Amino acid sequence: MITLKQVQAVKDIQELIQKADEYLGALGFTDHGMNHIEMVTRRALMLADKLSFTDEEKELVGISAYMHDIGNLTGRHSHSVAGSIMAFQLLRELHVDVTHISKIMTAIANHDESNSEITDNISAVLIIADKSDVRQSRVREKNRSKFDIHDRVNFAVQSSSLVVINGNKEIWLNLEIDTSLSPMMDYFEIFLSRMLLSKKAAAKLGYQFHLKINSSILA
Repeated sequence: MITLKQVQAVKDIQELIQKADEYLGALGFTDHGMNHIEMVTRRALMLADKLSFTDEEKELVGISAYMHDIGNLTGRHSHSVAGSIMAFQLLRELHVDVTHISKIMTAIANHDESNSEITDNISAVLIIADKSDVRQSRVREKNRSKFDIHDRVNFAVQSSSLVVINGNKEIWLNLEIDTSLSPMMDYFEIFLSRMLLSKKAAAKLGYQFHLKINSSILA
């Protein structure tokens, strides 16, 4: 069983993450580089731990999270499917068992709301971890007058936390937003589909997903 630490040490994978982020940066997208990857990986592993995944499942979750956005190098459209195919080749070169590769491929291929079927717990955890990463530091553009809606929403987030309440079978995304920088409706305009996917992912895990923005419980 390959470990997350072993995958993180592979220079080719590090380079693909960097180049994929550079590509998206040139197109004006928010950060999808190592800061995003590390945040998603931490949150995915936290969820896996709170949900009592096996040690093997935790490693698969971590690897899936670490590699989930490498497909952006081929273009934003269908990047999840492209990334799963790239992951297959990279992991085969590391002599990873195909049974483990298949689980990682499925998670990567289904993490994006434009093309997602949630059939397993690893995929579900990756989705919630990825879609919950909303924060000011993801914004690349320094000139606020040039912000698009994605920039405004991320820049307005003052704090973000993902919390698991096992007793109630609940997963909460808690956000503090400066509504003078971005109205709450902007958030819903671009994130509604992501939150609906997170609710489906939580349901797959046997949990309810809730969203709280400032003092308002919205889902």
